[in-house]
Amino acid sequence: MNAMPHSNLMKHPRAMGLFALVVAVGVLAVIAYPAAAADTAIATAPTATSAAPESRAVTVATGIAQITGLAISPLLVLVAIGWSDYTALGTSAAAPLHANPWFLVPCSIVLALALLKKCASPAIPLPIRKLLDAGEYLEAKLAALIAAGVLLPTIISTMTAATGSASNGASGGATISSATTAPVAEPVAHVAGFMDPSWMSSLLADTSVVHGVLLAVVIAAAIAIFVSVWITFHVIDALIVLSPFAIVDAALVALRGSILGVLALALLIHPFIALVFALPIIALSFLFAGWCIRLDLFACTVASDLLFARKPVLNRPRAFLARGDLGAPIRTMGRAESTPNGVRFTYHPLFVLPVRTLEIPVSSRELVHGLVWPTLADNAQQKCVIAFPPRYRMAVDELAQQFDARIREGRLRTGVRRLREGLAALASVLRGESTAQV
Repeated sequence: MNAMPHSNLMKHPRAMGLFALVVAVGVLAVIAYPAAAADTAIATAPTATSAAPESRAVTVATGIAQITGLAISPLLVLVAIGWSDYTALGTSAAAPLHANPWFLVPCSIVLALALLKKCASPAIPLPIRKLLDAGEYLEAKLAALIAAGVLLPTIISTMTAATGSASNGASGGATISSATTAPVAEPVAHVAGFMDPSWMSSLLADTSVVHGVLLAVVIAAAIAIFVSVWITFHVIDALIVLSPFAIVDAALVALRGSILGVLALALLIHPFIALVFALPIIALSFLFAGWCIRLDLFACTVASDLLFARKPVLNRPRAFLARGDLGAPIRTMGRAESTPNGVRFTYHPLFVLPVRTLEIPVSSRELVHGLVWPTLADNAQQKCVIAFPPRYRMAVDELAQQFDARIREGRLRTGVRRLREGLAALASVLRGESTAQV
């Protein structure tokens, strides 16, 4: 029998995420262009009849574009907006934290070191480059937390201020706040609110249910957009950690930089153009967020193993599924143990649900000793089954004995070994050591 429709929907969380995105965008559109009652209330002020709805729409579009750019590259956008606002505000006492030189200078130094490492990456030896990539990967996580904590509330406060004035107009208020009628194209439009606690009291002044619901939806949608876009684009840092090729790293960095550059250029032209460019990015981020989370978790384990030299635990070792046709999505994290017929893999769906067990048949076990991490493969089917974190590279013999598998050297590891042997032989020839054999 076919499954019930609701179970099919649960099997496709991407569709649920896309539906939530459509609802969020629809609500934001309603906020940007209020109902006829709001237009009637605004019409009581002749000078604001045409400016108020447009300014609210521009505020929402600018906020969405800024949140998207901040999620794509948190540290770069934080430093760029910070120095821009510092130039506009100077040493004013009302300058927010992100425009404070004591905060901007350390962030700029870290950003400069990261850019220098990216430029010099092709000339750095592979082992050292992977350590630097792992450090930069963890730094990107910390930078996202700082940027989200410092700048994201500022952008959200500006959007909620506009929506708050919209709901006030809809409820029949006679006055129109300056945030509604003032142009938002000023350089410091996005710094209003967060460091000045008056915005919170003004937003909470209206205790109507509609006002509260609108504010809650805006805040939830902004946070959801930031998290989904950041997770999706942070996978570039994860791929850089996992990739051994510097040219691939450069291509990934160029891809992210080009997307961010086009978004910034569109925002300079007009916020609505930036919104049109940002909406497909947000939609794709909602669709691929689950896949990116699993890849990010695998890369985080690899990076922490490389940096902190974790010791392997051979009793039910940590493992990741290497294929997506084994009963769970690819790169699902869990524990592996040997069975007479293959491998037993246990994991927690969504990290908190009850434990689930997969019995994976493996007829001919082979432990591939890779360059960065070992992998258990089925030699009969020529397919990988599970991948172990890099901490198990130093315990390949014990791991092979536990899973009753023979050891085979990986292709990349074999290529690196042969390259080293060739370079050593060439060096010996250049030193004249082979002349004694002639």
